[in-house]
This record gives sequence, C-alpha cells and structure tokens, in this order.
Amino acid sequence: MIQRDFYIASLIAGYLSGQLTSEEIARLEAWRKESAEHEALFQKLLSKERLARYKEEKNLVDTERGWQEVQRKVRRKRMRYLVVKMFARVAMFALPLLVGFLLYQHGENTGKHHVVQMTDAEAISPGEAKALLTLDNGKVIKLSSCGADTLKQQDGAYIALDSATLNYRAGSASLHRNGRPQPVYHRIDIPHGGEYKLVLADGTSVHLNAMSSLRYPVPFVADCREVELEGEGYFEVAKNGVPFVVKTRGMRVEVLGTTFNLSAYPDDDAYQATLVNGSVKVVADNGESLLLKPSQQVTLDADNGEMEVRMVDTSFYTSWVQGKINFKDQRLEDIMETLSRWYDMEVSYDSPGIRDLRFGCSLDRHESIEPLLQLLEKTEKVSVKVNGKYIELCN
Repeated sequence: MIQRDFYIASLIAGYLSGQLTSEEIARLEAWRKESAEHEALFQKLLSKERLARYKEEKNLVDTERGWQEVQRKVRRKRMRYLVVKMFARVAMFALPLLVGFLLYQHGENTGKHHVVQMTDAEAISPGEAKALLTLDNGKVIKLSSCGADTLKQQDGAYIALDSATLNYRAGSASLHRNGRPQPVYHRIDIPHGGEYKLVLADGTSVHLNAMSSLRYPVPFVADCREVELEGEGYFEVAKNGVPFVVKTRGMRVEVLGTTFNLSAYPDDDAYQATLVNGSVKVVADNGESLLLKPSQQVTLDADNGEMEVRMVDTSFYTSWVQGKINFKDQRLEDIMETLSRWYDMEVSYDSPGIRDLRFGCSLDRHESIEPLLQLLEKTEKVSVKVNGKYIELCN
C-alpha cells in the first residue's frame, strides 16, 4: 500500500513538473477515475494553496532520510528509475515526498470528510431526450410525447421519429408556389435538461445539447445547405458536393463533409468551433476568416469579435455526445453553467472568489449530480447546500 502511494505520489509530482510519459499519464488518469476520493485529492494537491504550502514546507523535509526511506520501500526497477530521475535534485524530491505523505494521510482519514447534505436531492435529475418541433405554419409538436405517426408527413417532408431521433428521410418533396420550389423551414428547440438528435434530408446528423435550437429548410432546395444554430450542436455533415453552412452568433462555419462541434450560447463570453475531422472555414461577422485543421478550435470573443485558434483534445468538447461531461482546469462558474443547462438547476455563490476556483473532472452525463457535489466538498474549498433544484456554493 505504501509502495503504491509513493508511486502515485511520483506520478502526481511528474504531472506538476510536466515530466510524465503518455503511459504514465494514462496510469494517473486510471487512478483518478477509481473513486471520487482520488479525484478530490488530486484536485486538492493541484490547488494554488497546496503548492504555496509546499514551497513553505519543503525546507522542513529531511531529504536525505526521506531518500533512504523511499529506496528501502521501492523495489521495482521501473519505479527506482522514475525516483532517481525525479529526485535527482533535492528540490524536485521534496514535492513527491510531500505528496506521498498527503496520500497516506488521506488514506488514514478516509471517511472523515463532511458529506454534502442534500434536501430533496431527487429533484436534480439528469436530462433526457426531449424537444419541441415548430412547423412552417407555426404548429408546435412536443417530440418526447408524440407517436411515430404524428410526423409521418409534414410540410412535404417524410419524417421518421423514435424516442431520441428525428429523421428527415431522403426523397422528401418540396412545396411549390407558382411552379417554383418554396423554402419551408422547421425549427427544433431543446429545453433545459434536454437533448435531441435529428438527421436532415441530406443525411447530415446533428446532435443538439440542452438550451439549443436549430432552424433548417425541409428539404434543402438551393445550391447551398444552410442552417441556423443557437446553443451547442455536434455536426456530422454528409458530403454531396454542395457547401453546408451553419450560421450562429458572431460567425458562420462553412464545410463540405466533416465532423465538428459548435457552441454559441447567448450568455457565453466566447463562442467555439471545434473540428474533429475534415476541414472547415470560419467567417466572423467582421469579415475575418480562417481555415481549421483537425483538432483545432477557434474561439471568438463575443465582445470584440476577435478569433483565436489553438490545438485541443477534441474529446473534451464532444464527450457530451457519448454521454460524458469532461472538464479540465476550468472555472467553477463555467462548469456549473454547463451543468445547470443539463440538470435544469439554479446555482448561486456566496462570494465572487468561489466562481474563479478551477477544477477538472469527468462525469457520466446520465447519472446523478451528487458525486460531483461530494467531490467539491472533499476538496475543502467549497461547501455545498442543496434545496430542490437550487444549489448554493459557499466558502
């Protein structure tokens, strides 16, 4: 047990100093996912307060004695190599030793943490497949409760419906006036605590997140496929030689055939397009344009319209489609804003400083939010009060 603790300590220390291999990163991630306690401890060790305390306490560590102790306890050749490499300098040794001590201390005190008390916790439940479909004539259909025959044919479109997908089948007819094709539009709106998938008449698949809407023609009748998005959508565009355009706040995304995620909620400070594969052209309202390559993300500032491109791990921005929610070193307020859309809840903060605390975690999108709230409490930086669908975060 002690040997494993010091091994994990060395991994965490390597993570902090940026010296881990991809294999070691994977082992650390596996340890973090073993339990909420491991993840909470990891976040605690990464906090600025812990690092500041380390700087103050490292001079109190007897490094020579500690080095002998680690050598005595560590037997495996691989582990000894990591220790020698990491502890070559006295200062570099102090951190994993301190981390190891904290791991051991945490193990001794397991179960002594305050567990969040939740009143009417069952009121906060994960979202589900639900949406409202508005037809061209203004008629609104609640998709979560209507039967398959309800949408057999609407506005010239042949539509198949199951519990989670709206499918506009190929061959849908266009409406004509005076002998010319007439654009006909539908709009799908996803409420708080909802998600829905639709397949457009051209075969393009769109997965819409909570608090999102998409307006689209049924079917496409011109030489350009164009839709309008508000909120967040994951697009898998069917390639047919005709450009596909997504118009959203502050920009438009043009593609032929590709997979990308687009997030542009009205209350966000910035909007993001994340390319999974293929290529896209992003054009801002101010005329600035750029081409994205796979694994690139463009962020558009909502205030000044400036765009910034960076390489990202796309899984962090598309995991919601596979039923996961991943956060990496993000502000608590941004994390809770995302979760509030999906869990249909309200969040308040008793001090501004809590909003800017940074966390990382991985959640099952379709499970209770309670493990996350317990994890926040175990970091000892946040106190959680829950009443129905209302959450208060305190110092």
